[in-house]
Amino acid sequence: MDFSERNIRIESAIDLKNMTQRASKTYLIWVLKGNLVVWAINGILFAVMGLLGYDWATLVAAGFFSKVTFLETGASFLIGGALAFSGSVLQSKAKEQILKTADEPWSMEKLRKGEKRANKFIVLAIILFVESLFVAFLGL
Repeated sequence: MDFSERNIRIESAIDLKNMTQRASKTYLIWVLKGNLVVWAINGILFAVMGLLGYDWATLVAAGFFSKVTFLETGASFLIGGALAFSGSVLQSKAKEQILKTADEPWSMEKLRKGEKRANKFIVLAIILFVESLFVAFLGL
């Protein structure tokens, strides 16, 4: 079997159109759900602040919403970075040296899996960053 035959077999086994469309749709839904969760947390924080006696004008004057959204952006970037780092060679070798085990050797699949999980959080963080800038410019 030469290279062209092998390449034809691989291309016939993978339907890139359907895979890409489904993956992007799933990706978009995950990011929207994550954004909804973040704004639900913001709503709960606003309700708690209201119960503690703060009014809308005080929260707006303090820039509460833009600061909280910016903090959530940083947390999402940290989570994404940690997930991306979890599949790296450095982390794998450090775990091997510290724990003196070689149970799970490093593989490219582990790296890709970690980066794929991290990308969702990084895209969410970018969207939250844009939202925090928007909220800051509105003066909220």
